[in-house]
Amino acid sequence: MVEKAEADKEALRSWYKPLLDTVVKHMLKLGAVTGTAVEARPVWVLPYKILIAKVWGVGQKNSFIWTISGESAVTDHIPGNLAATAKDVARHFSFKWQMDADRLLEVAKNRSPAENTQLQVANYTNKLIQNAELLYDLTERDDIWAESEKPR
Repeated sequence: MVEKAEADKEALRSWYKPLLDTVVKHMLKLGAVTGTAVEARPVWVLPYKILIAKVWGVGQKNSFIWTISGESAVTDHIPGNLAATAKDVARHFSFKWQMDADRLLEVAKNRSPAENTQLQVANYTNKLIQNAELLYDLTERDDIWAESEKPR
């Protein structure tokens, strides 16, 4: 039983480690974090679906950003001071993505139907809405957030 639990933890690490590395590279490219070295720490995981992490430049731990990524989340980030917990981060992104989807739908209405981008906008908007709804539903479940709320 202990061996299975350890194997499960290792499998999960094998999933989120490359994802976290990709997120860090993306945040550096965007300029969301700066410095010659960057640190990152996973804070909450919905196994194989969503990773919420903190990312910061070395020596700048107080200036961290929250990131979210995974199969059920678009890669996004916010300043660390906008949310106190991983659950708050999820709630923030849920509302943000819903508002982003509403804005994109409004933009799509004002474009010519012949434009090739309309289908792309619709697909991306649908993904944002699905991700937002999933996150919102998750924030309503206190039991899955208990571990991430404990001090480390």
